[in-house]
Amino acid sequence: MAHFKRSHIAIPSATLAIVLGLSGAPLAAYGATSTELQQQLDSASEKLNALYMAAEHANDDLVTVRNKLDQTKQDIADTTAQIDVTKQKLAELQDDLQTVVSDQYKGSGLNLLTLVLSSSDFNSFLSNMKSATKVAEYQEGVISESKDLRATLEQQQASLKEDEQKQEALVADQQAKANAASAAAAEAQSYYDSLSDELKQQIAAEQEAARQKAIAEAEAQAAQAAAAQGASAPAQTQASSNAGAPAGAAPSAPAASTGNGGSHGGAASSSTSSSSGSSSTSGSSSGSPSSSASSMVARAQSIIGSGYSYSGYRWTGSTSSSYFTCSGVIDYALGLRTNSNSPESLYSKVNITKDMSKLKYGDLVFFSYGPRAVGHVGIYIGNGMMIDSIPGAGVGYRSVSYIGNFMGGGSIV
Repeated sequence: MAHFKRSHIAIPSATLAIVLGLSGAPLAAYGATSTELQQQLDSASEKLNALYMAAEHANDDLVTVRNKLDQTKQDIADTTAQIDVTKQKLAELQDDLQTVVSDQYKGSGLNLLTLVLSSSDFNSFLSNMKSATKVAEYQEGVISESKDLRATLEQQQASLKEDEQKQEALVADQQAKANAASAAAAEAQSYYDSLSDELKQQIAAEQEAARQKAIAEAEAQAAQAAAAQGASAPAQTQASSNAGAPAGAAPSAPAASTGNGGSHGGAASSSTSSSSGSSSTSGSSSGSPSSSASSMVARAQSIIGSGYSYSGYRWTGSTSSSYFTCSGVIDYALGLRTNSNSPESLYSKVNITKDMSKLKYGDLVFFSYGPRAVGHVGIYIGNGMMIDSIPGAGVGYRSVSYIGNFMGGGSIV
């Protein structure tokens, strides 16, 4: 079986064609020897992986800026609500102040002469003085609070203008990210289309072999778990009653005609590691996992064997026609819509530990890759293993040391 070379090439989507030196001409494979065909397959796979890396990273940028845009919109809504509350309170204080002034006017004012003339004795005078002082203090308090509210209102309105300017900038940035993602995806599709039928068949065969291997490994792990619990039959790892797409989920198109390719340069024949195999990098899985962590892992296990996509996820109910990017696995496992998160946005939501020995079952694990500080994410399942999605092999079990450049991990549930 052909081996996809690991690649750590960082290529901006705007210069893909130049960096990769794509000629646009189909790669000839007919009449080639097995060695030559293998070389062509390796070369085509490496280029395709680099193209999909750029497409995935462009899509991640798009998801990140969309999330920021949504947050800015929420900030604007919150500020607007605060402004409304401040205006209402200010109006009430102004009404109170007008009432006090009106009462003073009707009573000819609370000056010293009025107090003396209206007092029957010295004790009455002192009482009237105290009342006048309280009224004056109240009036002063209303005026002071009104001034403070006006200052607060002006600050809120200035903040709102800043939020609106941010939103306008994010909208423009979002359009640029969308264009970059579309261009990178089109570049990858164009390159795949330029391959010969023989190479396409070889790539498809390797991807299918990797998919079947992932499913077999998942079923083996489920059988081991069932045996450990005294169950009579292994749990199914493919589509099950609890593995349906979350309500309202909008499927995303798979990457190119194969639904695979890659940002992480994975090996189709070696990317899925045995779930029971040892790893040089290990983490703790002691203690019982929380129900939410168990549920998340179970949903991720149910899609093992699905293909890889550079954008979000597409769940059809069958692993043979479903596709996931690395963050798409997390979104699906959490019951979120496709493209709800990028590795970067997920990273910002987790209390990160860089000590792998402190990782727990169901924690997210993050890796830097290519031009992105946070370029890949998986779900930790103990013993140095994770569930993620990579090109060539799609969703499966892998060692946390397989991707490299571990950034840390932590709980999302």
